[in-house]
Formats: sequence, structure tokens, C-alpha cells
Amino acid sequence: MPAGPAATGLIAAALLSSALACTAETAAVPAAAPVATAFDLQGHAASPLDDTVELVLLAFVTPDCPISNRYAPELARIDATLPHERVHAFVVYPDPDVTVAAIEAHQREFALPWPALRDPDHVLVRAAQALVTPEVALWSRDAAGQRVLAYHGRIDDKFPEFGRARPQPRVRDLDDALTAVLAGKAPASATAPAVGCPIGDLR
Repeated sequence: MPAGPAATGLIAAALLSSALACTAETAAVPAAAPVATAFDLQGHAASPLDDTVELVLLAFVTPDCPISNRYAPELARIDATLPHERVHAFVVYPDPDVTVAAIEAHQREFALPWPALRDPDHVLVRAAQALVTPEVALWSRDAAGQRVLAYHGRIDDKFPEFGRARPQPRVRDLDDALTAVLAGKAPASATAPAVGCPIGDLR
């Protein structure tokens, strides 16, 4: 039996009220945040490659990698040589399972010299073409001001293979790359294979 005019009016009012409620509820939902390149230890999005500084240096590490940990004094030595007004450096943790508390404890235990970033989605790993820890990546800028990867790979050749170490490195690849790029030149080698603990594939 068809609804009378009064019933029809009530149904229309109910539908309008429901639509308005859905619209208000939808409007109250915030827009999705853009995907971050990395995060600092406070959980804030961090995009180190967007930094306006001339050079950006990233060192990829993991708390449970013995080779990575043995390079902590070398990173401190390198930090003491950097012109910090021209180079900003960060320690990057690519393992998504490592907690902030574990990172903070690792930073303290090994006196790592640079601010820590978490890279759980491996955005920086892919940009740096990093495969193991420890591994470093140095970005400069080209003539057009675009960020370019000037060097990536090992810090030096102290570990020619896993399980074997030289008393002293014969080649300090990162030192050489920094010296060249700070002088406005390209490094003699843009990459050198690093020996260390594999960075797990997220796929």
C-alpha cells in the first residue's frame, strides 16, 4: 500500500538527516598523511635528503651486527673531521623490528656521533642502494642544485670479507669521497662493495 504524504515526508527527512550525519562524519576524518621518507626517534617524519645543506651523509647500522658496531669509533673519528656547516650526517636504522628504546641504548653504548633515524619502509635504503650494515651513502648537489648520490658503499677496506679484518684499513673510501666532494670534485670511485650484515628485504 503506498505511503501517504505524511509518511513520505518523514522518510525523506530521515534520509536527509542520515546523509548529513554521514557527510559530517566523513569531514571529521583527517586526510591521510603523506608517506614519510624516515622517522626521528620522536616519531616525526624526517626527510634528510631534502635538507638545504650542501652534503648529506647517511650511515646504515644495526645494533646486532658485530661489524657495524666495530665501526663506531671510526664514525666518531670521521665526525671530528667534518665541516658541520657543510655536511649533515645521520645514523639510519633500517630494521623495522628495532624499537626506539633499543636504538637509544645502542646510541649510548657505542657513542654514535650523529642523530638517529628509523627507516622501516626502506625508503632511504633504496635511495642509497644499501645492501648491508655498516654501509654509507654521501649525497651532494649537481650544477642544477639537485640532490645526487656521490658515493655509496663501504667505509673502508678493513674487513675484506666476513670474519676477517685487517689491523688497519689500506683504503679509506669514505674519507676519500668526502675529501673529493668537499673540494668540488667527483670521487675517484662512486661505489665500493661493503662487507657486513645483510639488510633484510621487506618484499
